Amino acid sequence: MTTGQQTVPPRSTVTLRGIPESVSAARRRIRELLGEGHPASDDVILLVSEVVTNSVVHSGSGGGGRVAMTVAVSSRTVLVEVSDAGSGLSVPHVRNDPDAENGRGMFLVDLLASRWGVRDDDPGGFRTLWFEVAF
Repeated sequence: MTTGQQTVPPRSTVTLRGIPESVSAARRRIRELLGEGHPASDDVILLVSEVVTNSVVHSGSGGGGRVAMTVAVSSRTVLVEVSDAGSGLSVPHVRNDPDAENGRGMFLVDLLASRWGVRDDDPGGFRTLWFEVAF
């Protein structure tokens, strides 16, 4: 499939370290995959920033562990899956506290994504948060 001037593979996975610098690496990867002018680019980049930040800050992958990001592009949607070591019993959820100084990432996912969800990927205890942006 071609978007902008780039040919996008049907599915692309990158493994990131659970460190803050990986957030900008994830954004760069999305820009590379979608190319200039893709209609979902801005929303996908914003949501990837939020979800990868959550993995680095709130999961067992923080501190240099493994975070995997998979992107699949079709003619109508971009699907992103971010897998990390999870955070025990706490599952990513929407917080609706307008006065909070942080914690709005999942609110943005819920607002901008067409669909999203969380699944536990055993063995290994990895958790995957996925979202889909239609265009």
